[in-house]
Amino acid sequence: MHTPYGKSLTATVYIVKADRVLLHLHKKFHTWFPVGGHLEKDELPHVAALREVKEECGLDVTLLDARPQDTSLDLGRVVRVPSPLLICHEGIGHDEEFLDLIYVAVTNQVDAHSQDGESHTFRWFSEEELRDPAEDLKIHVRTTALAALKFSKTE
Repeated sequence: MHTPYGKSLTATVYIVKADRVLLHLHKKFHTWFPVGGHLEKDELPHVAALREVKEECGLDVTLLDARPQDTSLDLGRVVRVPSPLLICHEGIGHDEEFLDLIYVAVTNQVDAHSQDGESHTFRWFSEEELRDPAEDLKIHVRTTALAALKFSKTE
């Protein structure tokens, strides 16, 4: 979904299971990325994150809220949505720029599988593999995957 100021809104999810992070071999860029994609019209970011996970890898996940709920806040009819771990401005200087809301999720499932038209190559990366410079990972993917692992251990 494009916003009025020309940036696309995307939701990305780093899925953690037993001290490993799931990445997929992106069909267009041929490198490892977390699952995620564009928000649909009128879709909330956390809902898009869950939809993209289901579409891209078929897993049931629980999003982790990056900010603990403050039950003392009376918001009336306002509903607080889960906070992403990060919000990043990506694609700077390219034809399409993104505001990417990056979530961390946990799952008990292991067998990732995608719908038609999505990536079919998945891999669960350990912390050691994420830190290995021989692994072909973009720096922002490597750093955020490590942060997701650390964050999931605190929850």
